[in-house]
Amino acid sequence: MKLLIKITSWLAAAFTILLAVWAVCFYFATMDEINDETDDSLIDYSDGLIIRKLSGVELPSEDNGTNNTYYIKEVPAEYAVSRPWIVFEYQEVFISSKSEFESARVLSRIFKDNSDRYYELTVAVPTIEKEDIQRSILWWVIALYIILLLSVLCISVWVVSYNMRPLKAMLKWLDDYNPGKKMPPVPCDTNVTEFRRIAETIGNAAERFDVQHLEQKHFIGNASHELQTPLAACSNRIEMLLDSPALTEEQAAELVKVHRELQDLIRLNRTLLLLTKIENGQFPETSRIDFAVIADDAVEMFGEIYRSRQISVSKHTDAPFIYEMNPQLASILVRNLLKNAFVHSAPGSEIAVSMSSGGFSISNPGQSPLEGDRIFTRFYHSSSSKEGSTGLGLAIADSICRSFGLTLAYSFSKGSHVFSVKIG
Repeated sequence: MKLLIKITSWLAAAFTILLAVWAVCFYFATMDEINDETDDSLIDYSDGLIIRKLSGVELPSEDNGTNNTYYIKEVPAEYAVSRPWIVFEYQEVFISSKSEFESARVLSRIFKDNSDRYYELTVAVPTIEKEDIQRSILWWVIALYIILLLSVLCISVWVVSYNMRPLKAMLKWLDDYNPGKKMPPVPCDTNVTEFRRIAETIGNAAERFDVQHLEQKHFIGNASHELQTPLAACSNRIEMLLDSPALTEEQAAELVKVHRELQDLIRLNRTLLLLTKIENGQFPETSRIDFAVIADDAVEMFGEIYRSRQISVSKHTDAPFIYEMNPQLASILVRNLLKNAFVHSAPGSEIAVSMSSGGFSISNPGQSPLEGDRIFTRFYHSSSSKEGSTGLGLAIADSICRSFGLTLAYSFSKGSHVFSVKIG
């Protein structure tokens, strides 16, 4: 999940809870204020009625054309003593002027006259419907929630995106980072302390990694170079020993095995030395290469080598692929990919070579896909790797492509392994 989406989700959840609590508090505060105002008017109205009753002044008609209603009845002393003197409550009251029942705030008061007779005064004032208030508050809260949420989220998205620009620039720098390649400084156009520390940490880590990568390349190159002479000397001595008439058949067989292993070691050493030279840019000469010509030569060569396996090659050319690069490395690139296809194809199968103006591809039949994220690493061996394979052929092809701005990609489509070389 992206950081921006996570922040937005948390903000939305927080605002939902906050506005829900606010709506409840607002509702009860509103109802309490309405009740206070209504109760004050009821008390004032009832005070006037009681004064007129006790003073003998004629009371107004109970049906006086307004929505306010009242009635006074004499009650026993026992009833009066058992009841609170003032009671407020909600009731459904019949309004004669409207001939209907309405929700009203009702005040019941007990009082007595000079003759110690008890009366109960009931005063009712129509009030707002609770359901209407709840519905109104609900809709207004929903409207407020949507407006506030959209406003806050839009502002938050803009603020987070704007302030995350340094982090995005650093991530872009990391995506483009290539060990050993000259890179611009880690972007840090910000005064945010945390971002500046991240940029400094990335720069220091990249610098250490560059040093280690360079030392590793030098070590592999120097080791491979130094091993050439002793390996060649050992190979020559074994060949001399094999020519000796004093060898028994058993000794000769053992020497042949040693010689075979030594040749594999020499081939591995030469491959590592070639890989180091490619990464060190020791093939500066370039020219415009027609890959169709190189592919034709490679197909002819491997067709002769693997004639016994009866592997056929189909070629399809939409347009010639011509690219500026080192001729020797271009030949190595095509041959490594084509040899890989020949070696890992079943006898009697068919290899397909396709050319276009933007690159070329080589495909061969297979049973299951390879590990796409590992096949271009050094010394990678799949379950179907042949004995004697160094595991460096695809690593060399990938290194050649990266050195000259090409992209080597692998895919498994319709039962075939497809290796594609494209520009960029």
